[in-house]
Amino acid sequence: MSSTLPDVTALLQRIETLELENAMLRRDLSLLPAKHSVTVPPAMQPLFDIAQQTVREYFKDLRMDPSKGTIEINDQRYVLVRASAFSKGFLETIQRLYADKGESEAFAIGRNFLFDYAHVIGLHDARDFHARMHVTDPIAKLSAGPVHFAYSGWAFVDISADSHPSPDENFCLIYDHPYSFEADSWTRAGVQSKEPVCIMNAGYSSGWCEESFGIELTAVEVSCRAKGDARCTFIMSPPHKIHEHLERFNASHKKQYASAGNYNIPTFFERKQVEEEMERSRVLAEESARAKADFVANMSHELRTPLGAILGFTDLLQKTTLDTVQQDYLEAINTSGKTLLSIINDILDLSKLDAGKFLTESIAFSVPELMHSLQVMFASKASGKDLRLSCSVDMGISFPVLGDPMRLTQILVNLMGNAIKFTEAGGVYVNCIIQHETEDAVELCFSVRDTGIGIPANKIDSIFERFMQVDTHITRKYGGTGLGLAITKQLVELLGGTISITSKEGSGTECTFIIPYRKAQEQVLASSRESNVPRQFFSLRKILVVEDNLMNQKLTSIILQAQGFEVIVARNGKKAIEYLQEHQADLILMDIQMPVMDGYKTTQLIRDELHLATPIIAMTAHALSGEREKCLQAGMNDYLAKPFKEHDLLDKIGHWAQVLHHQSSPASSDSSIPRIDLSFLIQQTSNNRAFINEMIAIFRKQNPRDLARLKTAIGKADFKTIYKTTHSLRNTIGFFGLTPAIGAELLTMEKLAMASEDAERIMQLFEKVSLVCKQAVTDLKEFE
Repeated sequence: MSSTLPDVTALLQRIETLELENAMLRRDLSLLPAKHSVTVPPAMQPLFDIAQQTVREYFKDLRMDPSKGTIEINDQRYVLVRASAFSKGFLETIQRLYADKGESEAFAIGRNFLFDYAHVIGLHDARDFHARMHVTDPIAKLSAGPVHFAYSGWAFVDISADSHPSPDENFCLIYDHPYSFEADSWTRAGVQSKEPVCIMNAGYSSGWCEESFGIELTAVEVSCRAKGDARCTFIMSPPHKIHEHLERFNASHKKQYASAGNYNIPTFFERKQVEEEMERSRVLAEESARAKADFVANMSHELRTPLGAILGFTDLLQKTTLDTVQQDYLEAINTSGKTLLSIINDILDLSKLDAGKFLTESIAFSVPELMHSLQVMFASKASGKDLRLSCSVDMGISFPVLGDPMRLTQILVNLMGNAIKFTEAGGVYVNCIIQHETEDAVELCFSVRDTGIGIPANKIDSIFERFMQVDTHITRKYGGTGLGLAITKQLVELLGGTISITSKEGSGTECTFIIPYRKAQEQVLASSRESNVPRQFFSLRKILVVEDNLMNQKLTSIILQAQGFEVIVARNGKKAIEYLQEHQADLILMDIQMPVMDGYKTTQLIRDELHLATPIIAMTAHALSGEREKCLQAGMNDYLAKPFKEHDLLDKIGHWAQVLHHQSSPASSDSSIPRIDLSFLIQQTSNNRAFINEMIAIFRKQNPRDLARLKTAIGKADFKTIYKTTHSLRNTIGFFGLTPAIGAELLTMEKLAMASEDAERIMQLFEKVSLVCKQAVTDLKEFE
């Protein structure tokens, strides 16, 4: 019995072989060996197993009809083409046709065509299979690609575990094609190529993955069997990251197939070339914009610095006894200076609007109160020309609104100023009515009408254009830059509104704009800010003025000395550091642009080397958007733009005097736990309670986590994490007035961590930091 077993086994094997041959004759792929058609990292295997089954089922339905010249798989028509015709044959033909361009350039022409063609095929095949498989996850979308690749005869795919297939710019796929049809066509012919030839493989796979992950991708063949390399290896990534991945791959494999600069990076059709040219143009435009911004910033500083001194000394001189002639001369100087400042501000506003850095805020304010302020502001100017000025508000606007009162004021000031300037008789009438109202929102319609000279009909359409003046005669008579209305229109649109103008030459003009607002829920109005609190300087007495401009030194000194302050002047940052190394100051007024050492570097040394927490107020003529944030990030506490008014400077000093007073008051000094101080947030956000509450909530949630992370890092002597965490904590505690209590400790911890030393000392400092922060988290609950 046992002697017949080998015969039965052989018979069964023969039957299996015949069934397989019969299936192939019938184009039935169901009996093909169920081997993996792709090699992937273990984590991806389950998704690829599903893809293998799906693609296998898809290829079962294969029908050929030579009498019609058709090959169909699952109702999709296919064509068979000899592999060598798509690689070796095609590229050799292109090189012959373009022999006049040289071998390398001719090869590049053929390469680009093949890559583009295969890329499109990959895109379309991916879309079809994604729909059939009903997949949405990028990895699942990817999975069918290599399997379909293998079943359709392109190549077997071996995906490296070093790959990082993510739907963002960090996407990287490293893979081999052990049996690439393109490389095979060269090796079978016994011909070695000078360049990688698996071009369609790269195009098809990058097209499939681009469709799967929704990001732009390209693929580069770093080694090729047709060149004599051991394998055909590819790297795929976004085009702008490909060089980075190539360098990393070569370094890690200890073998330079070619320098990264010599790789041929495929680009998809001329669309990519256009995009690349657009990118180059964008970079040039950004560089030009930066140069323009730098120029405007420098000009702002150079113009505003002496102008600030002129206006400041004018204000001081007006407080002295003058005769009538002197008073007239001084008024002329003051008026001319303010006119020049207005022109400079127009140019700065224009620059900020162009750069998209014109910031707006959302606070509660009263429209009737704002209109009343404007009435008072322009009353004397109107009465000086015997004009009637009327500012009326709809009685229905009895509620505060959420918006930007400063920008609204700027719009109305521009329009009212123009109206009064161009009106010689009659009046200027400003009105605000409700255009549309819902339960929680309102659209307000503002109009400014005058009985002035009017605008010719042929100039109406262009009146909002920059530098637009009705005619040169009017410009000479009334002055102006032609920027006011252009800026006004952009401001209205920035606030979500629309503006229009009607006019009749010789009869007057009416400008109307509509702005949407939300009704304020809390009765916190812009008029009730802490600026109305009487100014107190408490024990603040010695002020260090760091300023290189002689006029500004004198002006600031006179203002401060008149208030009883002791003033020390340092003409640059280096002199300021030398003084602070030997003496103390209660507060520092810091200019930004100075010779020898600027304000940013000086502040850094004060904080990081002298370890001083002295309040620093930046005083700069750089009035561009973002300057305030830059100063605060550099370690300064506050910001004041030049030219400043006396009361603005004293208000700033009064605020920080109050902060210092609270920090040194008996209530806090008797306790080891400092009191919470929200004055910085209140001032910087114009008392935006919603934002302040959000900041408190974030701190109360995040700070315990930071402390836990810091404690763990100290225990492990993980200095890198200690440095990062303490640096972050040092930035956040300042929002709540905790810097005087633990700022120095955190700074010391940060420096020790940077030097990777003394974990025991860091833990001692951490105990105090932890105690203060835990109490602050508890205390802040009362402020929410």
